[in-house]
Amino acid sequence: MSGRQSTEASPDVVTGILTVQSHDVYALIDPESSLSYVTLYVDTSFGIEPEQLHEPFSISTPIGESIMAARVYRDCVVTVYGRDTMADLIELGMIDFDVIMGMDWLYSCFAKLDCRARINRLEFPNEPAIEWEGNNVAKR
Repeated sequence: MSGRQSTEASPDVVTGILTVQSHDVYALIDPESSLSYVTLYVDTSFGIEPEQLHEPFSISTPIGESIMAARVYRDCVVTVYGRDTMADLIELGMIDFDVIMGMDWLYSCFAKLDCRARINRLEFPNEPAIEWEGNNVAKR
């Protein structure tokens, strides 16, 4: 099973299509990641310039490799069911997903992740909740 297939089979994540900077991207919602990331292959279409990180850092992959992270795209617009949110996306040389949305983004969206149902529920104050089920989104 490939890295993408084994990740999609995990009960701890939700995968599907999100819109980032007006581009549909394949996303992994990962509460075990503290930060959010974007692949080198997608970020060039965003139309914004990345910033150099003050302190580049190394990220361990599930297969035991290390990847250096040195640049970040600040204030990227991530749209879920017509609701714009913002995320800083760290550029990362990955191939399985276009973006990985981590706890930084989930926290900013007041998210609750139902691992059994694989639903990401965004509960912004004073707004109707948004449930994102991968490619299917329902407002409740």
